[in-house]
Amino acid sequence: MLSGDNTSVTRPLLRMIYKWGAVMTAVCFAVTLFWGFRISQLLGFCIGYAFMCGQFEYFGRCCESAVRLDRKAAVRKMRGCYALRMAALVVLSCTAAYTGFANFTGILLPQLFPRMILTADHFIGRKG
Repeated sequence: MLSGDNTSVTRPLLRMIYKWGAVMTAVCFAVTLFWGFRISQLLGFCIGYAFMCGQFEYFGRCCESAVRLDRKAAVRKMRGCYALRMAALVVLSCTAAYTGFANFTGILLPQLFPRMILTADHFIGRKG
């Protein structure tokens, strides 16, 4: 849990991202089955979804703690958060591409889903 309580501001948003991210990941994996099944595809999508969830959990924690800091410290914290998340994605993606243990596209595709989910949520106009 973020901040150790159930009343976290980001928790409902993260749950929505996790839920719809899982659906979108499953749909994308199902589409790749038209070209045949490979375990590296399944592993790539599973790792990509897990990484997406992990990085947004970390992002949520950083956002919640940054609002309690002064402006300079908050900017520094959020830049560090972004740099760490992107560095981890580059390392994971390059490792997958060079070793072939997991599908490179399967790892990267779920990283696009949160933006799509938040945009759709904005246009649908969810209340709450």
